[in-house]
Amino acid sequence: MTAAAPPPLIRRLRVSGLLVALGLAVEAVTLLWSHPTAFLVFLGLGGLLVGAGVLVYLFAIATYTSPPSRPG
Repeated sequence: MTAAAPPPLIRRLRVSGLLVALGLAVEAVTLLWSHPTAFLVFLGLGGLLVGAGVLVYLFAIATYTSPPSRPG
């Protein structure tokens, strides 16, 4: 038996968390570099990944519709 696919909100929140985590990991690695391009990678790639994660998160919670309640 296979597990059911997670709801769209959960899937989007996971993607958002993954993007933010990847961005923070890139930023942490660039802190160890002592080269001027480290700042460009820090801001360009790390900032882009964190920003994309924040935007996906905001999109996920802004477009969420709660499931209809069951009469009962």
